[in-house]
Amino acid sequence: MTRTGEMRIVVLPTTPDAAPALAVLGSYAKRHDARLTRTSGHGEHALHWLEEGKVDAVVGHFAKTSPWQAEVALSKTVGRREPHDATQPVLRIARRNGENALILATDRAIAEMTK
Repeated sequence: MTRTGEMRIVVLPTTPDAAPALAVLGSYAKRHDARLTRTSGHGEHALHWLEEGKVDAVVGHFAKTSPWQAEVALSKTVGRREPHDATQPVLRIARRNGENALILATDRAIAEMTK
């Protein structure tokens, strides 16, 4: 998050079902007196921005076996159970490695959604 209280996120264009992920991120931002700011971006560019710290999260459809799994912290599926097919892209939140507070808080919120 920025010093101005912004949590910068990218919702990939092919993600019409982003609402549950946005709710998770919005709750996290609110707890930290920040607001979500959406930035336009897509695909690999958005994930490179995440790695570089230009954005705080990327919402999109990612497979559990995504090649990005080693570069960013992908959440479990948001709003549904993990599919049996690890290559099936589903709604996830990509977070920057090392952002442990964000990773832990969003993982807990996602786990609560699937109970």
